Amino acid sequence: MTLVAFVEITILEVDEPHIEKAAQPNEVMVPYVLSAYPPEEWKSFFEQRAPASANAKVVGNTVRYTCPKDPKAIKRYGSCWDLVTEIIEAANRYYIDLELARQQELGQSARRSHQRQGSPSEFEKEWDRYMSRD
Repeated sequence: MTLVAFVEITILEVDEPHIEKAAQPNEVMVPYVLSAYPPEEWKSFFEQRAPASANAKVVGNTVRYTCPKDPKAIKRYGSCWDLVTEIIEAANRYYIDLELARQQELGQSARRSHQRQGSPSEFEKEWDRYMSRD
């Protein structure tokens, strides 16, 4: 298993040419471009955490989120941008905690495996002493 450091995900920008009409006339589906492609667990958490009315979906490195048609709400520091950012930050915390738990389990598993092997043989002890001499 290869371990890769998780870098917290942020919104980079709104993909304005791809904003689409939503089901309600006063709403639009906004594609927010993310700083990285999120892992599956992150995506699932984000989609579950978002309100059902937002129809949130993570596709590649983009979050699609239903927002008011107001351009100020969609842009950086707008109300919709801030809502999406809050969910992203929660997903980041969730995923970091999940990875930490996995790392702890791997460490415990390695310790258990090492303990099952028992103490080193006399040959291994002598070899270690021989190899550690200056």
